[in-house]
Amino acid sequence: MAFALLSSPSLVSVCDKTFIKPSSLTPPTLRYHKLSYIDQFQSNMYIPLALFYPKVQQREESTNYSHNELSHIAHLLQTSLSKTLVSYYPYAGKLRDNAIVDCNDMGAEFLSVRIKCHMSEILDHPYASHAESTVFPKDLPWANNYEGGNLLVAQVSKFDCGGIAISVCLSHKIGDGCSVLNFLNDWSRISRGRMTTTLAPKFVGDSIFSSNNYSPIIAPQLLSNVSECVQKRFIFPTTKLDALRAKVAAESGVENPTRAEVVSALLFKCAIKAASSTTTSMLMHRPSKLVHFLNVRSLLKSRLPQSAIGNILSIFSTIATNEQDIELPRLVRNLRDGVEVAYKKDQVEENELILEVVESMRKGKKPFDDEYENVYACSNLCKYPDYNVDFGWGKPERVGLPNGPFKNVFFLKDYKIGGGVDARVMLQKQHMSEFERDDELLQLIS
Repeated sequence: MAFALLSSPSLVSVCDKTFIKPSSLTPPTLRYHKLSYIDQFQSNMYIPLALFYPKVQQREESTNYSHNELSHIAHLLQTSLSKTLVSYYPYAGKLRDNAIVDCNDMGAEFLSVRIKCHMSEILDHPYASHAESTVFPKDLPWANNYEGGNLLVAQVSKFDCGGIAISVCLSHKIGDGCSVLNFLNDWSRISRGRMTTTLAPKFVGDSIFSSNNYSPIIAPQLLSNVSECVQKRFIFPTTKLDALRAKVAAESGVENPTRAEVVSALLFKCAIKAASSTTTSMLMHRPSKLVHFLNVRSLLKSRLPQSAIGNILSIFSTIATNEQDIELPRLVRNLRDGVEVAYKKDQVEENELILEVVESMRKGKKPFDDEYENVYACSNLCKYPDYNVDFGWGKPERVGLPNGPFKNVFFLKDYKIGGGVDARVMLQKQHMSEFERDDELLQLIS
């Protein structure tokens, strides 16, 4: 297969670029969206997600058009996006400063693109995340954006085989990964004409993690940086993963360890080994840390629905100080202890992410920056319904995530079928070459 084609400058041609405004004006009472303390901490980097639909079948309302014409597909998506932005109005606004979004109905940018290859060349590429970047505007995924740019950018890409990819980049300043999936599911339901009630996403703003309780954050602290890094995709099939979970349960005493606990522990172990492969000591001279981001919508005293929009997050973590600490049973035991402690905390007053940011600001340093040899972050998106996003052409063949946002990050997603895990691992290039040769990892991936 001609994978080299992906580097050709003539591969992608932009057919149209336009701006999509909400179909009705945002009321003056909603003009200014206040950002929470966690929002202010976040970079205004774009969270990117791409959905690949290999077979675009004719829809009932398309009988007067060629059903696979890019212009008609784009029109359907633009019309439904305009309706969706009425309820997701902050994404149609502009960042005024690090604390406020001006919901001025500036709109979202929308691109229509032709890609001169078959979709299979993207989906079968050995570096999946690099190949998936083809269906995004160049250099936009995870980019830090502070120049008054759009807070939402969408693109539809049509391949020579007739398949399409729908990609979005949404500002992390406004919402987390759960927020992005809420948006995609609502947009897709409107697109296929299945919305019987008005959308009701709840933008929490600064109502929960108010910045009034802390010193203001003038500039964001968490910036993306993909230089000298590479991301690879690893698939953990159901059968091998179930066997590992059973083995870890027996050896750790953890009841029914989750897929995320087992896979993140394994990735952490393999990453530490890769980073220390040129030294005589497994953990070098300082400990390493694994930080899990935690969706706390259901953990707050005033429980929020999953449809709540914002960076509604906390963290829990485990630390490895010696070789015994990175054995899977102990790692999984420590992760389970960490999440159980997190579930018992008041996630407003004792939010570990906020406490970490406050302490780092007091010291004048970046969060997680000074005590550890390496800090790894894990974002667990398993059980999120990303493969249910149906714009009218069925469920996606793949939900893709391009390179980023920085080194030492693990993204865990459901695999398309069964109970497997699709893991995206971002490491420094020299560490990835060792990581992907780890015997323990190779025994578990498909």
